[in-house]
Amino acid sequence: MIENKSLYPVKLNGKYGFIDNTGKIVIEPKFEYAEEFYGELAIIGIGDNFGFIDKSGNIVSTQEFEDVFEYSEGYTVVEVSGKKGFVDEKGNLKIKAVYDEANGFSEDLAAVQTGYKWGFINKEGNIAIEPEFLAAYDFSEDLALVQLGGKLGYIDKSGKIVIEPEYDYAHGFSEGMAAVQINGDYGYINNKGEMVIKPKYSLVNDFSEGLAAVELNNKYGYIDASGKTVIEFKYDWADSFYEGLAAVAKEDKYGFIDKEGKEVIAVKYDNVDAVSEGLISVEVNGKWGFIDMEENFVINPVFDEVSRFIDGASKVLFENRTRYIDKKGEYIWKVE
Repeated sequence: MIENKSLYPVKLNGKYGFIDNTGKIVIEPKFEYAEEFYGELAIIGIGDNFGFIDKSGNIVSTQEFEDVFEYSEGYTVVEVSGKKGFVDEKGNLKIKAVYDEANGFSEDLAAVQTGYKWGFINKEGNIAIEPEFLAAYDFSEDLALVQLGGKLGYIDKSGKIVIEPEYDYAHGFSEGMAAVQINGDYGYINNKGEMVIKPKYSLVNDFSEGLAAVELNNKYGYIDASGKTVIEFKYDWADSFYEGLAAVAKEDKYGFIDKEGKEVIAVKYDNVDAVSEGLISVEVNGKWGFIDMEENFVINPVFDEVSRFIDGASKVLFENRTRYIDKKGEYIWKVE
C-alpha cells in the first residue's frame, strides 16, 4: 500500500509531485511547492500559502497557512495571521493559532510564547504550565530548561523549579546528565542539580551511548558519565556517538571512530555524514559519494550534494539538477 512507502518530492515542468523508491510517480506533479513527508502529511504550496496532503495526494487541510514549521509527536507548528498554532496528522487545526511563538511537542508538552513570556501547553491545547519564563525549551527526561532573571534552570512537568536558575548556558538532559556553563567552562549536572563532572571544558556535546564529546585545550576527546577520559584529546572536532560510531576530524580531514577510539573509517575524507542503511556519504575533492563499512566506494564521488538513504533512495544534486539514486548509484529519477 502507498501508505507504507516512503515518498519523495520531485519537480516536473515547474510543478511538484511525489515518486516512490522505484521512481514511479505516485502523486502527480501539480503543486507549487512540496517538502518531504513527516509522519502522514507533507507540506505543499497553494498559491502564496501552504497546505498539507496525505500519501494519496489528497489535500487534507481546508485552511491555508502562511508558514509551516517543525513536526514532532504528530503535530506540526503552523502560522495563521501572524500567530502560531498546531495541525494534527489529519490536517486539522487542532490547537488554534493564538501564540506569538511555538516550539514542537516534546514529551507531550510544547513551549509557547504569549506576549513576552513562555509557558507550556498539552496536546489538547490547554495551558499545562503558565507563561512566566523569559525562555523555555523542550522537555527531555521529564525536565525542561527555562530562563528566569537572566539565568537558566530546570522545571518539572508541573512547572515547579527543581534546579535553580544559576547557569549562563545549559543543555537539555540526555542519559541523566545535562551540560551547564559556569564562569565560561562547561561541566555536567545530574537531575538533582548536583555537579557530577566539574566545569573545565570549553565546548561540550550531550551524552550519547554513554559518552560525550568535549573540548579541552583546543582538542576534542570523549568522557564517560564519571568524567573519566576514555578517548584521548587529539581531535580538532568530534561528534556524538550514534549506533556505535562517531565522526571526528583532524587537520581538516574526517572519518569515524568506534567507542574504543579505533578508526573504523580512516580520517582522510574532506567531509563525512552519518551512516544510513549501511552506507556513509563522504566528500572527496568537492564531490560526494558513498562508501561501505570497508571503505569501498559503492557510489563514486561525483555529486555536488547528497542526502542520507531512506528506504533505498537518496536525493542528490548533480550539475545543478536534483535527482534520486538507489544504493547502486543508479538513477531512479532524473529530468534532463
